[in-house]
Amino acid sequence: MKCDKINFVTIEKQNDETLNDYIEKAYIIFKKSLIDNEIKYNDKLIKVRELPIEDNKVQGFFHVISEKDKTLGLRLYKEDRIKYVPYIAEIIKNYNKCKTCSNKTCLKIKIWSAPYKGKIERIKLYYEQDNYIVILEKRSNYYQLVSAYVVDRKDRKEDILKEYNKYK
Repeated sequence: MKCDKINFVTIEKQNDETLNDYIEKAYIIFKKSLIDNEIKYNDKLIKVRELPIEDNKVQGFFHVISEKDKTLGLRLYKEDRIKYVPYIAEIIKNYNKCKTCSNKTCLKIKIWSAPYKGKIERIKLYYEQDNYIVILEKRSNYYQLVSAYVVDRKDRKEDILKEYNKYK
C-alpha cells in the first residue's frame, strides 16, 4: 500500500510530447524543488552538482534522469528516471514521517548510511514500495545529491536490501 503521509506524484509523458519536452518539464520540477527551495537533510542543506551546465541545466539533473550504458560508454536518458523526479524532494523532506506512521501495510522509507570508497559517507533513502532510491553524500557542512533512480533490476534491489540490513 502506498504511503498516505507523503504526496508521491510522477510526471507522465503525454503521447504527443517529445523526449526533450518531457525532460524540460522534469527540469522545471527538479529546479523548483531542489535548487530554488532550500531543502535539508538532518538540518544541513542539500546541494546539487551544478557544473558543467548543459542545455541551461545543472549536471546533477542529468545524472538523475540518465543511466550509463557500459557498452556505449554514454549516459542514456531513461523515461522511468524522468517520471520519478518529483520523488526526490518528497522523500528527503518527508522521510521522518515514517517514524511515526502507524500504517502497518506501508513499507516505509528505509534510511541508512554506508561508506563509499572506504572514506566517503553516503546516505541512502529507499522507498521500497516504488523501488526508488535517493543517494546523498555527506560533505563538511552540507549534503550533495549524488543520484536518485528506480531500482529496476532484481539483483540491484537485493544488493540494496543487503546493504540496508548491514548498515541500518
